[in-house]
Amino acid sequence: MRDEEPGRQGSRKRVSGASESIAGQTILVTGATSGIGIETARALAKKGATVVVGARDARRGQAVVDEIVAGGGRAELLEIDMASLASIRQAGDRILAAYPKLDVLVNNAGTAVSGRRLSPDGHELTWATNFLGPFLLTRLLLPLLKKSERPRVVNVGSEGHRAGRLDWENLELARGYKTFRAYANSKLALALFTRELARREPGIAAVVLHPGGIATKIWGAAPKPIPWILNLVLPSAAKGAAPVVRLASDSELARVTGRYFNRFREAAPSPAARNDADATRLWELAQRETS
Repeated sequence: MRDEEPGRQGSRKRVSGASESIAGQTILVTGATSGIGIETARALAKKGATVVVGARDARRGQAVVDEIVAGGGRAELLEIDMASLASIRQAGDRILAAYPKLDVLVNNAGTAVSGRRLSPDGHELTWATNFLGPFLLTRLLLPLLKKSERPRVVNVGSEGHRAGRLDWENLELARGYKTFRAYANSKLALALFTRELARREPGIAAVVLHPGGIATKIWGAAPKPIPWILNLVLPSAAKGAAPVVRLASDSELARVTGRYFNRFREAAPSPAARNDADATRLWELAQRETS
């Protein structure tokens, strides 16, 4: 492991962030039809950005676009299924053809499923949606991100990554599948991907964050009445979106890269998420799986 974190060194204290206009910027938010994603899209549009609403369901995605436009913002629809490599490639082609640059990519879409299920490409669904999809989309959009003056990639992770353990002979849990185990492993992989992206692409600010324990639909697969209880006790999706919006828009954080944030504070991720050999190995594996 490297002794130092990639990117700017800094304390673990809360970083306030400086407010600035992001008018003229183009920001893609995946999973933007509910939960943290839709609140992030709304907030960034209010700050002046053109928001590309990444949505698996075109009807719901268009409804978000229409709402933002009706409120005076700028938004466009991008139909994309983050579990499907073909869908991601098609969406990537559309973005590359439609926009001169991309300022920020927010990899927000995520899932947790009860029972082991497969993606259209035969990958375990949580692994495909939470890790392989963001990996491929980010790599496809690197040329567009590099045309921005201060490009950023914001990956929505989880403190659940601390429970993740990557078994290289069983990465997609063909054996011993459990919902939270699959989720934790995918978020550990996302943290390692962020670290390796920061190392390979120093001109792009890449960060990963835990938005807090938030009431969203992602735990709908949990046994009843757990989702109902969580909706009662957890903060709203709007509160979860606030740290995502900050990392995507605040000028003070535009050069911070390779870092993990727990809501508004920089924090040390798990030792497993700081393993550089694993980060490189995982990148190479993902590159093969998505080629």
